[in-house]
Amino acid sequence: MAQDDTRPMLYIVATGAPLTRRIHEAVPMADDAGWRVAVIATEAAVSWLDHDQIGTLDVPVLTNHRQPDTAKRLPRPTAVVLAPATFNTINKFATGAADTYPLTVLCEALGAKRPLIIVPFVNASLAGHPAWLASLAVLRYAGATLIDPRGGALNVHEPLASGTGESVTDAFKWSWVFDHLNMPT
Repeated sequence: MAQDDTRPMLYIVATGAPLTRRIHEAVPMADDAGWRVAVIATEAAVSWLDHDQIGTLDVPVLTNHRQPDTAKRLPRPTAVVLAPATFNTINKFATGAADTYPLTVLCEALGAKRPLIIVPFVNASLAGHPAWLASLAVLRYAGATLIDPRGGALNVHEPLASGTGESVTDAFKWSWVFDHLNMPT
């Protein structure tokens, strides 16, 4: 990725769920749509990433804060996609917990009113917890757009049936995200 690249910056934040295996498919789609891309991975996402596929792309994959006295690695994001978004990440994000680099990225993007798309990837047992709907409501109120991973519907918060993560991942279309991610004018 060229340092003088002036395209708008898209951060794709990935968490530890099956859809993370397909993050490498989103990168060329974003590039084709005119975005410069960086992948920000939670610690749990690292084992789900297809490192061979990601390695063939000219995209940084970051997991941790930069070290003190080192230059910034990326420009601020123009927009952020959180896909897949797990129960833990959504709940911590909604409360403003910025205790990891990915959560800091998310909290800063929301606070700066950057366009934010979230693809929740949560099973029914976890979604039954009372914090779940409250967290989604907070994030939607703050301007985030939810995209259902089963069909691309907007602002649907129905959980995934237990054991369907792989089939939902196989049927997921990244175009559902990019159709709702407008380029800045």
